[in-house]
Amino acid sequence: MKTLKLWRALASAALTLSLAPGLSHADSDYPSRPIRMIVPFVPGGASDNLARALAAELTKKLGQNAIVENKPGAGTVIGSQYVAHASPDGYTLLWATAPLAINASLMKHLPYDTLQDLTAVVDVASSPEVLVVNKSANITTLAQLIAKARQEPGKLTYGSSGIGGSPHLATVMFANDAGIKLTHVPYQGSAPAVTAAMSGQVNLVIDTFLTCLPGINAGTLVPLAQTETKRSSVLPNVPTMAESGLKGYQASAWFSMLAPAKTPRPIIDKLNNAVNEIIRQPRFQELFAKQAIFMVGGTPDAAEAHLKSEVARWQTAVKESGASIE
Repeated sequence: MKTLKLWRALASAALTLSLAPGLSHADSDYPSRPIRMIVPFVPGGASDNLARALAAELTKKLGQNAIVENKPGAGTVIGSQYVAHASPDGYTLLWATAPLAINASLMKHLPYDTLQDLTAVVDVASSPEVLVVNKSANITTLAQLIAKARQEPGKLTYGSSGIGGSPHLATVMFANDAGIKLTHVPYQGSAPAVTAAMSGQVNLVIDTFLTCLPGINAGTLVPLAQTETKRSSVLPNVPTMAESGLKGYQASAWFSMLAPAKTPRPIIDKLNNAVNEIIRQPRFQELFAKQAIFMVGGTPDAAEAHLKSEVARWQTAVKESGASIE
């Protein structure tokens, strides 16, 4: 009788162990087929290029093809919705950037809940932004720009990639923090907005280093402040917004990997570990540092906290801007 009870206890323990979270056969075999990473942009941009480089390295590390699939449209909503409603098995992932966080408050009728339907895997990289002015303005510091804007409220103009985009909202945050009024001139993308600043059609713009560096190097744009909390090595002599007096200001382009909510934690951890190993490689870092894109890494929990903080940050900016999309 004692022997029978012992066998029953062992069988029960084995069953419990086999059903325990994170120990399923499917999880331990992951990945057993190709992984799709959904990029909600058209091919060819800096974000897409980084995603493809990462996918190529994931293919080597995981032993299964990691394929980038572009699903652009509706301000990244089409691609984001696709992943939010996908099976939570680790085979459909989202390449997420700032618009994902912005859309949570900018769009009144999203077909998914950003924080409930998606979960963070890892923060991959970030790229600081920079506030630049046309050289003809004869402004060399952020303090001078703010003083001029206060003297002539609304006279200074700024370009952006469009209403509700991160450059627009980053400038709204700057104007509110500085207590100044600027006039917005939206363009169809960052490149034409920065070109407008270079030609003097607008006075200033906040955008990524990658977009602004050609004008800075050519001398047509003067960099006044970086938007991250620390100076970038790409522009080591340009102070941050905080160093220039706007304490707490931060805005940057970022690139993260997300998965559908309820994806098993062992799968999340396996992807997280693989990405961290890849982005720690010096050659991978050097490749993108030239484009002012810097690797981040970290745990899934840190990435989730970052996503939540970005949703909250941009919610404030959206409210202050008055922008809204039905």
